[in-house]
Amino acid sequence: MCHLGYKIKISGLVQGVGFRPLVYELALKSKLFGEVRNDGFGVEIILACTQKECENFIENLKNHLPPLARIDQLIITQIPIPNYENFSITPSLKNAKSTPMLSDFALCKECKKEFFDEKNPRFLYPFITCTHCGPRFSIIKSLPYDRAHTSMQELLMCEFCKSEYEDPKNRRFHAQPISCPKCKINVFLKNPKGEILAKDQEAFMQSAKFLKEGKILAIKGMGGFHLMCDAFDEKALKTLRLRKNRPKKPFALMCKDLQSAKELAFIDEKEEALLGGVLAPIVILKAKKAFSLIAPDVDKIGIMLAYTPLHLLLFEYFKGSLVATSANLSGESIIKDEFNLRQKLDKVFDFYLDYDREIINASDDSIAQVVNGKTMFLRTSRGLNPFYLERNFNKKGTFLALGAELKNEFVIFYENKLLISPYIGDLKSLEVHERFFKLLEFFKQNYDLKFDAILCDKHPHFSYAKEFKERFKIAHHYAHFCAAYFEYEENFAKDEKALAFICDGTGYGEEGKIWGGELFIGNLKEYERIAHFENFTLINSDIKNIQNLALSLIFHYDLEDKAKEFLAKIPKIKLENLKKIYSHSNLQTSSLGRIIDAFGSIVLNLEKSSYEAQVGLMCEAFYDKNLDFSYKLFVEKGQVNFKNLILGALQDEKTKAITGMFNALANFIIDFSKDYDLKVLLSGGVFQNKTLLEILKAKNFDFFVPLKYPCNDSSIALGQMVHFLNLEK
Repeated sequence: MCHLGYKIKISGLVQGVGFRPLVYELALKSKLFGEVRNDGFGVEIILACTQKECENFIENLKNHLPPLARIDQLIITQIPIPNYENFSITPSLKNAKSTPMLSDFALCKECKKEFFDEKNPRFLYPFITCTHCGPRFSIIKSLPYDRAHTSMQELLMCEFCKSEYEDPKNRRFHAQPISCPKCKINVFLKNPKGEILAKDQEAFMQSAKFLKEGKILAIKGMGGFHLMCDAFDEKALKTLRLRKNRPKKPFALMCKDLQSAKELAFIDEKEEALLGGVLAPIVILKAKKAFSLIAPDVDKIGIMLAYTPLHLLLFEYFKGSLVATSANLSGESIIKDEFNLRQKLDKVFDFYLDYDREIINASDDSIAQVVNGKTMFLRTSRGLNPFYLERNFNKKGTFLALGAELKNEFVIFYENKLLISPYIGDLKSLEVHERFFKLLEFFKQNYDLKFDAILCDKHPHFSYAKEFKERFKIAHHYAHFCAAYFEYEENFAKDEKALAFICDGTGYGEEGKIWGGELFIGNLKEYERIAHFENFTLINSDIKNIQNLALSLIFHYDLEDKAKEFLAKIPKIKLENLKKIYSHSNLQTSSLGRIIDAFGSIVLNLEKSSYEAQVGLMCEAFYDKNLDFSYKLFVEKGQVNFKNLILGALQDEKTKAITGMFNALANFIIDFSKDYDLKVLLSGGVFQNKTLLEILKAKNFDFFVPLKYPCNDSSIALGQMVHFLNLEK
């Protein structure tokens, strides 16, 4: 006999995170009968109850979500149901082709407590985990997400682990990576030839000894290998920079705990929560002193806390902090297996710490900073992506947005879901190019996807886009705009237009022009370029030679008489040749990123930059918030004249010039916006600069800047996709 009850369908991050055990527990406490199971949509709950009981249950559920869970959509339907005599967790429905794959997460508080508990069976076990933490995406081979489809497949559970795995009241219920010292994952310390030097506990003790001796170790984490060394061993740091050919780019540090991190950086409450949370990204912090070999010439330092039990065990034997930089060749992806590690980096590391659970999908560390009290993500990978979002887009079909060539992430739209890939990297590298297509194929196979449209950048020479025949092209900077608008869409009325400042290093604009300092008015359907930073000629396309950028702007504004001191540094014949090249060059750009690089070359006396955003980071160290000084930027015939910036760089001392530059950009944005009764969006890599954003906030200027989705090129695919989804046809 049937009677009426309620079916609750929930989508979001609700599988593999301890969601069903929570539902089970709450149903028992509320004395409700029914069942819960996974399905292709997410989780389905059947309740034999009244409407009021159903509402109370849902409210209770929302208030007690597991740490990793997220509800995107919840649909309640009244249906006829059979008589239930209890509440149970029932087998999953077969269709798993739309189920989200979760990222990897930092060790949870409960597991951490057990890890340090001498009486616990998993005391100091380097792979302790539960449904609230640990690996997911890095170990999954295919859907559905169960042990047989992961790299845990060959590791048999002992009776103790099996009892927890099968107990719906246990937080390890259906925790696929579960293991313990009885059915352990083995750890090995090896030399560059692959010869085993030590195993398990002894391997950690020996690794710590080598680190103390100044050796460089490649250590396998959750999503790949890190190159690690003692953060305060000068010789080890110099050796690592030399071997990795990384002269200036800052290294990230890994600290055992918050107390260790606080010895190195100023950390506020928001930053503290971010460091110690389930995402555990690298957090960019204000350094307490200069760290010339860790972060040369900048006043910031990137720190993450040990986020796996493996790292925590290493810190049991190593006292101090460690450099933790991705194990890769310059420009390539993080290495996830010992074959490639030994093939590519055997001259970089001295020893490596490996374990016998395979990493299926590599993932990089996510990077974040706190700006004006809010978390801004600069790279979205471990802990964040793959990211799924369900919205009512009113568009049928399956689409792929290829994204940008640099900092690539792609986006897939299927079954009304957006799937944002993990960070992939710079596709100029053949190895990263291959990673892009392998990851794309991984999602295509698991979700059985065939694309109805391919969305890409307007740049004609991006090789990764050429492999797709039918392509819908979207301008780079408009994609930046759309990604930013989408993040704040709820703040806009339907089709309401925004004023946007889209500023970065480079991007292909309309009519084959190189843009980078753009002022738009638009929405997700259309845009208009209302102004831009003045176009200027480039000597050549070598953007790392920032001295040449400075020369270009000195020639552009005819400032040679004011630049005698700067020009005297360049040999006369070389200068004459560069001027000839300049006069015949047809390379032009409106890029604010290049303007800032040129400015920095003059004031910081730099000939070349060795990594992206180096100049902006170095300039931040000299900004004086107590100095009331600004240069003046102004618009002439739709172009922003920035002559005063270059003139100031040539004439004023460093602190005054840099302070004037930052204030000039902030004042220009504020003054220009006054002529428009529109909400303001800021996006593009320039607006990752914390100092600039803090100046705007201090001046009580209201603006939206991407926080959840990076405002750099990682979000180009998202912008491409949301524009396409909002087109009428």
